[in-house]
Amino acid sequence: MTVLDFFTAHPVFSREEFIRFLTARGAPSVETANVHLKRYLAAGRIARVKRGVYFAAGPGETAERAALDFPLVVSRLTPDAVLAYHTALEAHGYAQSLFERLFFLTTSKAKPVVFRGRRFVPVVPSATLRRKKKAFAFCTEVERRGLPCRVTTVERTLVDVLDRPDLTGGLEEAWRSLAGIPMFDLEVVVQYVRLCGQGTLAAKVGFFLEQHQEALGVPTEILERLRRMRPRQPHYLDRRLGGRMAPGWNLVVPPPLLAGEWEAVR
Repeated sequence: MTVLDFFTAHPVFSREEFIRFLTARGAPSVETANVHLKRYLAAGRIARVKRGVYFAAGPGETAERAALDFPLVVSRLTPDAVLAYHTALEAHGYAQSLFERLFFLTTSKAKPVVFRGRRFVPVVPSATLRRKKKAFAFCTEVERRGLPCRVTTVERTLVDVLDRPDLTGGLEEAWRSLAGIPMFDLEVVVQYVRLCGQGTLAAKVGFFLEQHQEALGVPTEILERLRRMRPRQPHYLDRRLGGRMAPGWNLVVPPPLLAGEWEAVR
């Protein structure tokens, strides 16, 4: 494989990936990588997203005008990047809207990056998950432009999105997007909720599954397991929206959800 072949096969790549490619070809030093990168940057064949992360133009294109797969870009921003929250919904094909902010999990000290009108936002996994050494539990890979991208599973995404609807464009966008997912591994959902260790989160997930019990084929036993984890005192699904108490969950729910108004646009 030549350097140009590498660019064709890697529309987005990190400096470390490029160095590994050259090393496999017998290149003697990191300096060789730097020389190549400098040459192709000057020629407009590649361009920089941020330090150490690049994208390549396709045949007949210049990098300045090349179309980009933004989730793929985000997946290369740190070595441990995992697409999450609304960006995970996009990667799985279930987001109701496309956003200018894209989110990724990382334990590195990454800073937000603004590029081509998009803002790439790092999110540190919860202290609970990090303490349990499960920061990247329930993650998988999807393929984008021939390259693997790490992303939270639909089961983890369900839980994470209900935990942080602010990272999903708000509760309505979160709810409508989740309502479009046709199937979950419910055992995995319960396992992840238990791992997170939050009663309010158990109630949020339980209420969502109860509202879609028939469509998702949710056994009553799954709901009861989540109900046993619910908080002892009432909590809000979204305090700003207020609402009424959902029976059995100690959860104050916005009226549109109780009325079934926020379902997916299919």
